[in-house]
Amino acid sequence: MVADNPYADQTARNTGAPWLGGGPAVDVDLDGLRDYATVMTNQQQDIASRTAYLLPLGQMPGEAFDGEVLGEADAVRARLVANAGELTVYLQKLAESVGNIGNAARVVANSYGTGDALSAASLNDVLFAYGDKTAPRPRGLADNVGATAQDLRTAVGPPVPAATSTDWEPTSAARISAYQTLETAAGPNGERREILTFVPPGGPVTTTTTIYRASGETDSSVTTRTSTEQTDDVRITVQETFGADGNKTGTTETRERYEGTDTVGRSTEIRDASGQAVQRTIEITDSVTREQVTVTSERDDKGDLVETNRVITGIRTDGQPATPAPIADRYRVNG
Repeated sequence: MVADNPYADQTARNTGAPWLGGGPAVDVDLDGLRDYATVMTNQQQDIASRTAYLLPLGQMPGEAFDGEVLGEADAVRARLVANAGELTVYLQKLAESVGNIGNAARVVANSYGTGDALSAASLNDVLFAYGDKTAPRPRGLADNVGATAQDLRTAVGPPVPAATSTDWEPTSAARISAYQTLETAAGPNGERREILTFVPPGGPVTTTTTIYRASGETDSSVTTRTSTEQTDDVRITVQETFGADGNKTGTTETRERYEGTDTVGRSTEIRDASGQAVQRTIEITDSVTREQVTVTSERDDKGDLVETNRVITGIRTDGQPATPAPIADRYRVNG
């Protein structure tokens, strides 16, 4: 996954539909729309069930170029495994997108009941079904019907545990390929968590955590890409976070400086989606006394980083072999 869309021109051509703007309303058969939603759901399940057939794509290159090989062969192996990993992630997103389209179609059909209200519907009705908060509510829609796709995803029910919650019970851990692993866990109310980790040779570690509700719908999907670089005595770790739509949501960069095996300095900067720093923490440790100073700065209303906290940890002492006698003992009359 990359921060920028490498196919921006193709995306613009595929999604550009000027004929939608200001055109006449389209008459839609509600029963047909419900059938369409069912077909899309079946397609989502079919795509998900066929991903297992792709396992050899990631396994065979590792077996073909195993052991000590030429650099060119290792490069071919890495490229083939990386391509297999990207195809796997693509199919996961494709299945999720197909399911979302089916859900939205079902919402539109259910919103208008058995009537033919869509004869006068506009594009805004579809946008409303997809959860667009700027789209007006369809005319004549009762208050108690017409939940959006987003509303259905966040329907009242037990809250889904956070991705790092201890409520998840591991259920399986499988190696998909030489560089990919898939871990699954079950939630307390029928939820499912999948963690797909991709570790290519010499490349960044990519981890995609997807949480599914008990109904099978995707609750959240977050991808992190972590890369580490060593320059002299400084180690730089950059972790980029991406949302379900593939857009970057934030970056955390950590720099650590060493003297021998001791860490004498660490700085952590958190940036938002636009790359602007929102928080910075600097830790400085004296290599001799081990005195540590930690300074935290956060972005204020003006967009400037200002110091919000400073913690100083005292110097290291040699300690004492035993608790000394109270000072008052030397002044006691009877010993």
